Amino acid sequence: MVTLLELQRAPEKPGVYIFKKGNRYLYIGKAKNLRDRLVQHYKLAEKGDRKERAIIENSTSVEWTITRNTYEALTLEVDLIQLHKPKYNVMHKHGGGYPLLLITQESFPTVKVVRGLEHKGQLFGPFFTTSKAKRVKRLLHKLFKLRTCDPMPIRKEPCMDYHLGLCSAPCCGYVDKESYQLSVKSAIALLSGEVSQVLEELYSKIEEEMQHLNFEKCAMLRDQIQALENLLEGQRVSALAFSNADIIYSMGRLVGLFLIRSGRLVDKQVITLESVDEIEEFLLGFYYTNPIPRKLFVNFELSEEVLWWLRQRGDFGISNEIDKQLEELIKENLGHWIDPELLREEFQKVLSIDLPKRIEGFDISHFYGDYSVGSCVVWEEGSMNKRDYRRYRIKSFKGIDDYKALEEVLTRRAKRLKDGEEPMPDLWLIDGGYGQLNVAIRVRNRFSLPIKVFSLAKENEILIWEEGKEIELKKHPILYRVFGLIRDEAHRFALTYNRKLRVKEGIKDVLDQIRGIGEAKKKLIYRNFQNLYEFLKAEDDKLRKLGLNPSLKQEISKYLF
Repeated sequence: MVTLLELQRAPEKPGVYIFKKGNRYLYIGKAKNLRDRLVQHYKLAEKGDRKERAIIENSTSVEWTITRNTYEALTLEVDLIQLHKPKYNVMHKHGGGYPLLLITQESFPTVKVVRGLEHKGQLFGPFFTTSKAKRVKRLLHKLFKLRTCDPMPIRKEPCMDYHLGLCSAPCCGYVDKESYQLSVKSAIALLSGEVSQVLEELYSKIEEEMQHLNFEKCAMLRDQIQALENLLEGQRVSALAFSNADIIYSMGRLVGLFLIRSGRLVDKQVITLESVDEIEEFLLGFYYTNPIPRKLFVNFELSEEVLWWLRQRGDFGISNEIDKQLEELIKENLGHWIDPELLREEFQKVLSIDLPKRIEGFDISHFYGDYSVGSCVVWEEGSMNKRDYRRYRIKSFKGIDDYKALEEVLTRRAKRLKDGEEPMPDLWLIDGGYGQLNVAIRVRNRFSLPIKVFSLAKENEILIWEEGKEIELKKHPILYRVFGLIRDEAHRFALTYNRKLRVKEGIKDVLDQIRGIGEAKKKLIYRNFQNLYEFLKAEDDKLRKLGLNPSLKQEISKYLF
């Protein structure tokens, strides 16, 4: 554990500091004043901040590098985080970057899912999940028949992917280079949204194939043309003035990242920063491993140094002006964010309390008395803090007793709060009525926690607090957005866990009854399928690749149906 004395030895200059455990990097940060920032870590740990305490207690040493200015500190910090991927730097957990699609630079190019920018060929993306990237990759194979093997072998007979319509078999000479390159250009057009030029070539090609009575190739070209024309029509409907852009929209600590591709909003991600000062660090971290689009929209000022860094990585335009209709859509997608001052006034006026910094919401879920679980979700300074969500499996009894289940969950939570293992909330919100409220008050008093307790009854959306007062939340829409969001999120989180347990244990129960499924096959099924329905819908080829006999689907269907 590092001591306060060690931290006080740091210079009062800008730079980057590193908490280490032996040779392992735990946390990397930047500072205008290294000494002040390191001492702040120690003070926050003493006050019970869970993350800061973990950093201080697990570190055996701290190192620092002095820089000439804060910009150098920022870029060095991002470089080191991407290189070492420290345990507690949660903002840059995607150290290798988000998934991208790469059209390779070869005689017969293919498409790959990759990460990072060090690849030969054209990159498209990013995709916020690998599954999305893989779905688009499969679509490209299905539409444009780009080869699926890598590297490309020389074969006499094509593989199964050719017969499945996923590849044009250039390895066997089944397609000439000119036709294949047109398919590659079409795939690039689909990914980039620039379809006009390639459509002309496709129409010319289909005329040529018709003259030679190559009806199979005509059908393939027709599907490609239809896909690109649908994309073009979608661009016209969207009415956006740009086809390829990223929008980074900051609302305090809440940051929305929106991807516009082919004139459409195709993906989004909402991130909660630990501090509003981290916005430039987030921006640099994101574009460290992701390509910069032609247009970048931000609603905050960027320093000249950061702009210079971005321009070294790509040719793009940047703007602070966002269309009003698009801005409204962005705010809607960012969730139930409300101006803090307005929210503070509403809490004072209606509830006569200060605006809580942290609210914990609880709910119980079960399936006819089985798989009883509880959830704890956290609202913090205007947004849901998903990193601090917790879920509980009820251990003390079996059957239906929501009060008893809630008491177990709150007791387990209260012990951690009392021991300083979790940040102390200002308020508990319980899904339910007076019965649930009284359970929460009893647990709160038993542990002497400085927490206010409210409950929210579903039927009429009545907020009840411990003095016995009631208000109809629908008459106070600002408060309803906060409390309703927390209640709904607690319900969703508990229900998701309950379903997950049912699916996991349900699939296990069924597979135990099927002949020919041993432990190895069960593990393969558990690992690759969320539930039996997904397994039964899987393509036979996918099952064979996993080493599973497609006939197992028939055996399971007999048992189930």
